[in-house]
Amino acid sequence: MRRLFFQNFKQLVELQLGFKVKNIQSDWGGEYRPFTSLLTCCSINHRLVCPHTHHQNDVFERKQKHIVDVGLTLLHKACLPLQFWDYAFTTAIYLINRLPTACLNFAIPYSILFNKDPDFAFLKNFGCACFPLLKPYHSHKLDFKSEECIFLGYSQIYKCLSSSGRLYISKDV
Repeated sequence: MRRLFFQNFKQLVELQLGFKVKNIQSDWGGEYRPFTSLLTCCSINHRLVCPHTHHQNDVFERKQKHIVDVGLTLLHKACLPLQFWDYAFTTAIYLINRLPTACLNFAIPYSILFNKDPDFAFLKNFGCACFPLLKPYHSHKLDFKSEECIFLGYSQIYKCLSSSGRLYISKDV
């Protein structure tokens, strides 16, 4: 399963972004050992760090902490339970990639990667009330065209959670 996920990720990076994956860094945990032969076949350098040595992996550790802190802040501000952590963390990554960063001389990662500025008009407050167009989800013409939902993040378009627990994906919110 992980091997397939990595192959899909590698293909996405190479086809969509036009970059070759050159290095993978891991702590030689058990989940990475099966990848060694795949990485060798793909001419990808597998850099190893000692397990439990955070100082060798400090850039990754700081970025992971940043993502977790932003994600938990989004959950707290929206008064949502931890069960929505995956939406909050995905939204955190989405937002972080659209913010200037000191390690790139205050350039925006999205702008560097895609060679265009991000669309900030698209942004919404995580956890706010939203009203997606539900017509594509309904089969009867007299069904409501919208209902109040909770905004849970982005995936090129908006993710909205209804009070019944149904997730709607819509570009019209």
